[in-house]
Amino acid sequence: MVSRLIVALLVCVCLSVANGQVAERTAGRGEFPALQLLPPGSVVRGISLPRYEGHRVTALLRADLLEVISRYEVRMKKIHTTLYHEKGETTNLRMPGARYNFRTQMLSARTGPVSMQNPRYNAQAAGLLFHSATRRGVLTGPVKTLIYPAAVSASAES
Repeated sequence: MVSRLIVALLVCVCLSVANGQVAERTAGRGEFPALQLLPPGSVVRGISLPRYEGHRVTALLRADLLEVISRYEVRMKKIHTTLYHEKGETTNLRMPGARYNFRTQMLSARTGPVSMQNPRYNAQAAGLLFHSATRRGVLTGPVKTLIYPAAVSASAES
């Protein structure tokens, strides 16, 4: 019951942060407001964190476990992230674990395998570094990538 309440509070705070209502007033630079409610060492299971740009969801991160390391860093396990692109295309990322630093806005997955799937390509890697503000990242090796021709990706969508 208590964990459900914490998750509900965390989601509410995330939504208000996305709208810019809480972040500037309550959190210091590089701190995530929801982490003010959870002291270091706290563990939340079964969490979903959406990312918004305006009123549009641009990403959804789901993790089986989130552990608070500090007011600006979390560790997650069994992660599935969906990135929503403007043209309706999605990219899915799966990884066994990662850390996210709110100061640097970097997601670091060093315990692969990392799987990235998109209608245009599939990639498998040993790790991932992803900067959430710029939405750019690097797969770390060894990396195996399969790129589909335009005709294959078009037929895969139908």
